[in-house]
Amino acid sequence: MSEIKSRAEKLLFSASTIDQLSISCAEALSEAEVDKKDILRLRLSLEEILELWLKELGESARTTLRTGKRFGKQYFQVRVAGKRMDVASENDEEAFLYNRLLSQAGLSLEYSYKNGENCLTTWPPKKRQIGQATLLLLSILCGGVAGLLVSLLPKSARTGILSLTDPLFQMILGAMGTVASPMIFLAICWSIFNIGDLSTIGKVGKKLISGMLLSMFGIGILAVLLLMWFFPVSLGGEGGGLSGLLAVYQMILDIVPSDIITPFQEGNIMQVIFMGVCVGLALLILGDRAGAVRTLVEQLNDVVSFLMGALGKTIPVFVFLSIFSLVTSDELSQSTGIVKMFLLGIPACLLCAFLYLLAMSLRYRISIVTLAKKLFPTFLIGLSTSSSAAAFATNLETCEKKLGIPAKTANFAVPLGQVLFMPGALLSFLVISLCMAENYGVDITPVWLVMSVLVSVLVAIAAPPVPGGAVACYTVVFAQLGIPVEAVALAVAVDAILEFPATAANLTCLQVETTFVSSKLGMLDEEVLRKP
Repeated sequence: MSEIKSRAEKLLFSASTIDQLSISCAEALSEAEVDKKDILRLRLSLEEILELWLKELGESARTTLRTGKRFGKQYFQVRVAGKRMDVASENDEEAFLYNRLLSQAGLSLEYSYKNGENCLTTWPPKKRQIGQATLLLLSILCGGVAGLLVSLLPKSARTGILSLTDPLFQMILGAMGTVASPMIFLAICWSIFNIGDLSTIGKVGKKLISGMLLSMFGIGILAVLLLMWFFPVSLGGEGGGLSGLLAVYQMILDIVPSDIITPFQEGNIMQVIFMGVCVGLALLILGDRAGAVRTLVEQLNDVVSFLMGALGKTIPVFVFLSIFSLVTSDELSQSTGIVKMFLLGIPACLLCAFLYLLAMSLRYRISIVTLAKKLFPTFLIGLSTSSSAAAFATNLETCEKKLGIPAKTANFAVPLGQVLFMPGALLSFLVISLCMAENYGVDITPVWLVMSVLVSVLVAIAAPPVPGGAVACYTVVFAQLGIPVEAVALAVAVDAILEFPATAANLTCLQVETTFVSSKLGMLDEEVLRKP
């Protein structure tokens, strides 16, 4: 398996140096087996930015090229000494946001200014010999087989084995739960002050973000109204009538925390998200006056994301131990909701994608078969890999060449939507939470349903797409909804499979949502959209 070779070169900034750095960039990314289209995009971005810097910084500025691995992650970095040359200072703010979003996936250059040097860095993802989805499915299979084999052993031997595996499982679960709340808090802060205010991101950004948020809440409400008929909902008592309305009112008031420590201690995700939004907006408004705090938040976000990424490598082990523990205990026989989660979760994701497709067909009076053929390649990649990143290039190409969405809008909407707009993940949270609540005897009331929608929508939007994110999300969601922490084991195992149709639904709904927004702005090329 090929990886970026370690190298360090010191150069003097000039036009010829830019050409040399461009060639080195292409060579390094080729070593990392980055897609040729992404190499071209990164190389052109590097040349464009360095040429702008050359005009301002002049020739002979101290320049450093570094490549290799850092903390297990491959990287390519160029440093140029001189005054701060933030990419955000360029006129095209939407292009800047596009680059910031893509940099998280290793598909764009990330800018920073450290020790008097302007740094451009990209972190191409390491190629896996075995995909994450394959590892999870193998973990589920191996955990089930191992659990069945251990169940055949004498009770004393089974108890001895469980005394070794159960503490390891609890340790990983505890570590995930510890990092979960800070991860979501910092991710929200970082996202807000990096995206900027609505005036900065322009009319397209306003329409996209507001449309995505409203759609997510609409999907959540509609899903609960349909799903509640499959569960024992308590309409009377404390959860109904005037007392229910008062409880919802109090729930809204309780979003504001009484102190800054308790939400993290208790895993109160509503309060954590509220504080994250407040701090992010404060940093955005204060601007350079809070420069040191912004730097601290960004660095803490990098640290927590790195820790979650490191913990994410233990996810296959966690899933294995989850299934193993369930099979070797009595909990599996009590978990009657396993089949129910799949029977409701998979159709819910596919139905969501179909309804979006149907709405698009009716709105533009185009054959649903024609639209399905256009969207199917992206849908298939999401369904087979459960990875939005793997479908990124196809997603972008479909939006531009098959749906008639302008390139500038697509370049802005696709990376933004793949981070914020996740209706499939929302449906997975709702279905699994309802099934786990029923399985563990949690009282499902109208107030509980309202809370489940709020929590599921906010977590689906706020959770950063890092390995281990699902485990972290379920720990905080279940804590908020009163579901025992033991349910996380089964939830993660089920989510590993639901993630395939959920990702496919995310991508399809995003393509349709972007088409709708482009149409509202008068930017949609309907001739391309209608073309078979």
